[in-house]
Amino acid sequence: MSAPVSPAPRPGVALEIARAWSLLLHPFAVFVVLALVAAWRLSPQAMARAGLGMAVGGAGGWGFVWRRWRSGRWSTVDASRPQERPWLYALSLGLAGGYWLWLGGRASPLSAGVLAVVGMLCVAGLANRWIKLSLHMASLAFVALLSLWLYRPLGIALLLALPLLAWSRLRLGRHSPAEVAGGALLGAAFAAVTLL
Repeated sequence: MSAPVSPAPRPGVALEIARAWSLLLHPFAVFVVLALVAAWRLSPQAMARAGLGMAVGGAGGWGFVWRRWRSGRWSTVDASRPQERPWLYALSLGLAGGYWLWLGGRASPLSAGVLAVVGMLCVAGLANRWIKLSLHMASLAFVALLSLWLYRPLGIALLLALPLLAWSRLRLGRHSPAEVAGGALLGAAFAAVTLL
């Protein structure tokens, strides 16, 4: 069973910095970056479509998350409690599936990446019964490794951000060290499969 989420961290500058890193490297944000870089490198004519799909999906996703948190159904915008996670997985899978269809399904050069994200979310969702893997870490590891292939300077910068995000998730008390490491390994594994 996953370690319980830590009690609320003490306020201070470090906490604010951790919060900023966590928001800057949020899965919605890093997937937008990946979608735009992948479209730019693999299918430049699809950039507008990819960007519009991410904007609509991101706005819808953030709207749902914000409503769950503001209504008190979620303790944080990250769906930090394991029992809050099924809604997060359902939302994410629905958005990824809709995005895949929007891009043209299997005909899209971005298809393999979107399907890999779906697989990654399914594995994390199934594992949620035992461990609350960090989706922040999984997403950043996935995006960083694919970015190394698509646009090396971005990939290097994102890889260098992984330890900062790990610190952030731990400092905010959202995950245990095993959940952070497990999330990063999950993202790396699905990136490797995508690149094969």
